[in-house]
Amino acid sequence: MQPGIGEVPPFCPGCGERIGVYEPIWRIAPHIGAEETSWLNLAASGAGIESLWHATCAEQEGVPGG
Repeated sequence: MQPGIGEVPPFCPGCGERIGVYEPIWRIAPHIGAEETSWLNLAASGAGIESLWHATCAEQEGVPGG
């Protein structure tokens, strides 16, 4: 699934809240590990959304790279 402009952002697996368009997030992907980004940047780049976490949730949960 590719994010797109106008799509509803997904929910964070850490807290269960919807990810905001401008919030700092971690994109976790098997081939790259963790990448700091935002929903807005992902929508513009067409990158995949394998696993998206709020940055603070990833840090609190000890997600590798978060």
